[in-house]
Amino acid sequence: MSRLNEIQDYLKDLGYDGEALISNAHQSVGLSMQIAEYAHRDQKRENGEEYVNHPYRCLAIYREFVGIVPNEYDCIDVDLLYEYNIPFEGVQELSLLHDVVEDSDFTVDEIGEIFDECDLGNYFDVHIRKPLELITHDKNDDYEEYILKCSKHPSSALVKMIDMQDNVNAFTLSSYDKDKYERAFKYFKYIFLINKVFEFIENVNKYKIALNK
Repeated sequence: MSRLNEIQDYLKDLGYDGEALISNAHQSVGLSMQIAEYAHRDQKRENGEEYVNHPYRCLAIYREFVGIVPNEYDCIDVDLLYEYNIPFEGVQELSLLHDVVEDSDFTVDEIGEIFDECDLGNYFDVHIRKPLELITHDKNDDYEEYILKCSKHPSSALVKMIDMQDNVNAFTLSSYDKDKYERAFKYFKYIFLINKVFEFIENVNKYKIALNK
């Protein structure tokens, strides 16, 4: 049985429609959702919530950041996004997949094979593979060195900012003690350092002004 069949059988057992799963698997974001749902199955955050809520929130943060409204295809201008140095291709998928290799038995190559099975292999290799490799944290690496590694590609840099932004949300924690405060303080520092290089926040504001002219 292929990993894709394994994923979809699991999702069908949860009540997902089989035909919809097959159809959505040929869309890169839909396929990434399926992989994330399966890879993070039975995983919980410290407050007891389903872990997969985190990558879904990261996707929502990115969409709100650049102005993507699902099923409204004229809500953004992709060429204009790139003109203002805001990455688009692969970013929604990376938002969903960024913890999969770190927190499950999937490898980057296995994810690539699943994309290839759905005729999305070239898209994965061009837009997702490298930033996914960079954003996957080897726990033996110093965290600041890891942040510098993420900053080698704009997509992994932006998704890492988004990841940390969600992780500093005190209302998703089970408690907020001194250690968590200090961790949040470090995350804000790393968000600042990444944005200092790429100016994502400033550039998105410029993009939105230009889009609405």
